[in-house]
Amino acid sequence: MTIWNPQLSGQGPLYRQLAQAIGQAIEQGELQPGQRLPTHRALADQLGVTVGTITRAYSEAEHQGWVNARVGAGTYVREAAEEPALSWHIRQPDPARIELWQNLPILQDRENSFRDAMESILATSGRINALMEYSSVNGELSQREIVCQWLHQYGFDTAQPERLFFSFGAQNGLLLSLMACGAVGETVLCEGLTYPGLSTLSHSLRIQLKGLAMDDEGMLPQALEKACQSGNYRTLYLTPTIQNPTAVTMSLARRQEILALCERYQLTIIEDDVHGILPEIRPPAMVELAPERVIHLGSFAKNTSAGLRLGYMLVPQHLHTAMSIAVRGSSWMITPLMIELTCRWLQSGQADRMLLQQRKTLRERGELLRHHLSAYQVQYQEGGMHAWLPLPAYWRCQAFVQAANQQGVGVAGAELFAAAHYPSPQAVRLSISHPADNISLDKALRVLRELLETEPTPQWVI
Repeated sequence: MTIWNPQLSGQGPLYRQLAQAIGQAIEQGELQPGQRLPTHRALADQLGVTVGTITRAYSEAEHQGWVNARVGAGTYVREAAEEPALSWHIRQPDPARIELWQNLPILQDRENSFRDAMESILATSGRINALMEYSSVNGELSQREIVCQWLHQYGFDTAQPERLFFSFGAQNGLLLSLMACGAVGETVLCEGLTYPGLSTLSHSLRIQLKGLAMDDEGMLPQALEKACQSGNYRTLYLTPTIQNPTAVTMSLARRQEILALCERYQLTIIEDDVHGILPEIRPPAMVELAPERVIHLGSFAKNTSAGLRLGYMLVPQHLHTAMSIAVRGSSWMITPLMIELTCRWLQSGQADRMLLQQRKTLRERGELLRHHLSAYQVQYQEGGMHAWLPLPAYWRCQAFVQAANQQGVGVAGAELFAAAHYPSPQAVRLSISHPADNISLDKALRVLRELLETEPTPQWVI
């Protein structure tokens, strides 16, 4: 056990003094990367404080990114090489590497369609000037009507203009939804393995995440019920269609069971459905089953253009005021020009063509994935941008990620997706949409297959 005598400043709450002492000790080299901190009980006895004070101090130090808490193992100074969810970022193109790291939309040439849309806007007398002014908090009614008409084609009958809000992509929509639900400073329930963007926001908003057990359909209803029986929660975040990172999709029966529990325990669901339109066949979105229980998050980033940064939310009536306040407080409005550009693409059929191209390319890439990795129980849903690869017993996750990196292939290890202290499995996520072309993906999958066929050498074992 580490022998460490923290020097407290004497100013402010004890837990903050101790957290600051941890940060200073790391900066001065007194605590080294990978070093285990004293147990909660040992440090509490040493300082003559409660165990709760130590728990809060370690939690604050973890929030600052100085330490990592590992389930059943203790709290450790963060290694420089570790990439926690809060540092999730888009990796820049590198000709020496093939990335399967991020769920980026398939590359498409949008220059002509952008030019056509802008010319259409400019040809409408006075329209560009109107779009350069302040707009309402949820966009113009005519714009919302266009988006809702488009969503109706894809099975979203509950998409009505009065329920639709825009956002700067689904990540911003998640932030706005957490604000509207009053989740800041509270505990939010989620899948045990979850979208890293939620973890990033939880650190910024001082939200505690409680990750719940999962199976091959996603969140287990019995895990949700057990959590609700033992605590007072009001917000549940989940991704029922092509779950990130495990790629599983909830059945209709499972969705109904989850919704029944949320009704019983008065939980608001934030349904992240950014991949929902990509598969041609899928169960109905949860918002279609319980529109007054669900905030539905969608985005044009995955199926049209990431650079637009345009998302949409279908919001229950009782949260309209809270959502309006959240939008006004964070950005006042969503850029009218970007909304209009998207609407022109929807009306012209360009958005449908982009979506069809995404589906076609993802079908091809899914076939490549199955060709190379079907022997390794890889989990993939038609239309998905990513797959989930459980590793053979002789591979540990961090070692496999490192070995793939050494071979010029970037993959995302399971620990990046673990909510709070949820146990991380030995698995990796493969974003098959990230490579520039099918040839690059084929090459990357060959590298991974060769690694899987070979037990790790000692220098790879961590």
